[in-house]
Amino acid sequence: MYPEIPQEIIRNVREQNDIVEVIEEYVALKKQGRNHKGLCPFHDEKTPSFSVAKDRQMFHCFGCGQGGDVIEFMMEIESFSFVEAIQYLANRAGITLPDTTSTTQPSISKEANELLKAFDWLTKYYHHLLKYSDDGKQGLQYLLDRGLNEKTIDDFQLGYSPVNSKFTINFLEKKGFHEQFLIKYGFLSPRENSPPVDIFRGRVIFPIKNHLGRTVAFGGRAIQDDQQPKYLNSIEHELFQKSNLLFHFDEAKNHIRKQNQVIIFEGYMDVLRAYQAGIKNIVATLGTSLTEYQAKLLKRYVDTVILCYDADNAGFQASYNAANLLKKVGCEVKIAQVKDNMDPDEYILTYGGEQFKEQVIDASDTYFKFFMKFKKKQYNLSIDSEKLAYIETIVEKLAEIESPIERDFYITDIADEFQLSSDIIKHDVEKYRKRNQNFMDKSSHNSNTNTKIMMTHPSQVLPAYYNAERMLLAHMLKHTHIIEKVQQKLNGRFNAEEHKVILTHLYALYEEQREIDPNELLDKIQDQEIKKIVTELVITPINEEVSDQEINDYIDIINMEANDYAYLRSLKEKQKKEQNPLIAAQIGLEIIEIEKQLKKI
Repeated sequence: MYPEIPQEIIRNVREQNDIVEVIEEYVALKKQGRNHKGLCPFHDEKTPSFSVAKDRQMFHCFGCGQGGDVIEFMMEIESFSFVEAIQYLANRAGITLPDTTSTTQPSISKEANELLKAFDWLTKYYHHLLKYSDDGKQGLQYLLDRGLNEKTIDDFQLGYSPVNSKFTINFLEKKGFHEQFLIKYGFLSPRENSPPVDIFRGRVIFPIKNHLGRTVAFGGRAIQDDQQPKYLNSIEHELFQKSNLLFHFDEAKNHIRKQNQVIIFEGYMDVLRAYQAGIKNIVATLGTSLTEYQAKLLKRYVDTVILCYDADNAGFQASYNAANLLKKVGCEVKIAQVKDNMDPDEYILTYGGEQFKEQVIDASDTYFKFFMKFKKKQYNLSIDSEKLAYIETIVEKLAEIESPIERDFYITDIADEFQLSSDIIKHDVEKYRKRNQNFMDKSSHNSNTNTKIMMTHPSQVLPAYYNAERMLLAHMLKHTHIIEKVQQKLNGRFNAEEHKVILTHLYALYEEQREIDPNELLDKIQDQEIKKIVTELVITPINEEVSDQEINDYIDIINMEANDYAYLRSLKEKQKKEQNPLIAAQIGLEIIEIEKQLKKI
């Protein structure tokens, strides 16, 4: 299928990249039986239908049908070409590839590729200037004065852009980048009657990286009081949209997955300070509100999200907005409250990382407790009418909590605070729950299930021969000794066209290798829909031990369809076309007799 890469290299790349480990870099997986399950990264869902088989090194989503091996996964998740997926996985496993694999057209445009190179060079350039040049001394001193150590500066590749842009422009031109290109993508700012200048000149540089660890933008922080604005980001382009990226996500994602928890900050310095204090499951938004895209991205990795924003009114409002968005996509949300009107950076610098973890992160409010605090600011509780309105708002929200224990806990809390009867509050909560069908018994109405995207052949009852062909193929993929028996008794006499295609490739692969590697079978199949069927067959659990009788039963059912039912259909077609009523009646009698015989089987 891919002649430019030898099959043994493809096989080696697959073998050295365990599919569960690779997919866990993108999706939180939980072991269930033989397989691992998680939320599908290829369509929106709240109930996991995405399955990964470690023993077969394949994945399949029973929701959208997407499936394949580790290479197919990287091609889908990153929009890689086949060769790019091989290169990425080879690099991940420390495998050296022959030069011939670099000749394929990349999945991103030539200009985007140049853009990545420009950011790579500038990241190294700015970092070198910060650490080793006279121009960078004031930038380095600023970061040291802020309490950052050399390791943190190196780990994040922090840099400094010199005030004199001439050095930066000369450096980029020597690397082959033209002035027009640099202006177009915001590296340089044009000026009338004078050369362009570096837009980040005189600023400390924070590289902003995508989830693969490639720099795609910069954040620049002013270090002089007269510099405006205080923070400056690269302009957006095809590889950088602020609403889609999270600062430090590339390094944090494995810590996030392992701890099943992520902490979201508002600023770069919050992340750097927490990282230096030993807290690694941390990210930050890029000067914008949390977006639905970012919320869904995090949900793929974790169940619990802790918001740790600044303690001012703006931070309070931002926490409320972000919490509602995260709950909407199915996350459990907690809100950390930083004391003394400090931001997280200041708090950690003042009190240290351990106290921050114990008294801020571990003491985070539940969503509902935070909701009560947030709403309390909107009412004057010294006025009875406003106090009643506040209680009514809280009780209505309380009805959304699914856990009876949690509901009862807050019912008691509210009753104690306002000297009310718990029974009265409970009565009102039940009233609201009954009013909204979304909070009825989830066994009869599961609002979290995506019903728009179903398995192959949704809801229809499949004919016996179709199921028999599926089961026989599934066993042939797992037990190669069955292949010869099927060849002898059926040869290629399957009835469903898609099954015939799979059977043909399966026979051919068996003839070549006398064994079946499902991944190599996929390589031989061009049709994406048929590939999905193969991955579903591989992932679907079947009996480890299969009897000869079971196999014979499947073969008999398939034969019956190929022989009797096929003949029956031909008779019915013949009867429809027959002009002579007597002959048509005779055919009809024969049809009735055959159908009687088939019912006895």
